[in-house]
Amino acid sequence: MIRLHRFATRLPRRARLLAAGLVALLVLAGPAAAAAEPGSDTRPIRILLLGTFHMHNPGQDAVNIDSDDVLAPRRQAELEALTEALLAFAPTKVAVEARTGGADLVWPEPLDPDALQHDRNEIAQVAQRLAMKAGIERLHAVDVEGEFDMAPLRAVTAEPGARELRESMVEGARVGEQMGERLAALSIPAYLDWLNSDAMIEANHRLYRRWLRVSGNGQYPGAKLVTDWYARNMQICARILQVAQPGDNIVVLYGVGHVYWLRECLSGLDDVELVHPSRYLQAADRALGAG
Repeated sequence: MIRLHRFATRLPRRARLLAAGLVALLVLAGPAAAAAEPGSDTRPIRILLLGTFHMHNPGQDAVNIDSDDVLAPRRQAELEALTEALLAFAPTKVAVEARTGGADLVWPEPLDPDALQHDRNEIAQVAQRLAMKAGIERLHAVDVEGEFDMAPLRAVTAEPGARELRESMVEGARVGEQMGERLAALSIPAYLDWLNSDAMIEANHRLYRRWLRVSGNGQYPGAKLVTDWYARNMQICARILQVAQPGDNIVVLYGVGHVYWLRECLSGLDDVELVHPSRYLQAADRALGAG
């Protein structure tokens, strides 16, 4: 029972009437709100979030690596195995780190089989390849422009903020070197399995935590950058949800630095089942070993 009598007697008459009306609405709507609408689709939205490296080496991330040529025969075989394994997820949509001006977020460019022969971007090599295999006609472009301005952080000279930035950049370079060494030694599916492990997602995110300490003279540029990064990822998450429908199986292919916050956003939703890519990546690597 909802008890508002003692509180309500202290309110003006108009406010008491409004409170009583709200209570009545809550009582009447309670059972209906708890139940699904008749005929509504209650199937979960399954999202496989796959963090990746940027295969065309744009050098625009907090941690960058040099990758070998994904057009080489060995890497092409690995990408074929990767996308064949992802077919077991039965994808209905593929969302990528790209932008479009359309309200429906459908990437206007048609899928191009010839792009696999010359385009090193992971959107072509993984997303388009997978979509074509799965019979998906268009990709969804869910990225959003965001600020990522390191200049104010580099301008901090006061300690300990300046020291924190120096040490974090050394740590970032070390992580990037480790990533490059792993990529050279592993197949692409095995490398992505390692890259999407909880330990590596945390290692990528740790830089942003460290930048919270980059401040000085009453200025907090590190906190501003981390806030901007969080805001961009929440907007990406909202765009993923915009294109999702009940029963969808969506593969989301994104730079691995985004995965921490996208996992946080998507895993807290009742109608979303977040699927870890590990089983598919390991299956792809096993297929390569057996071939």
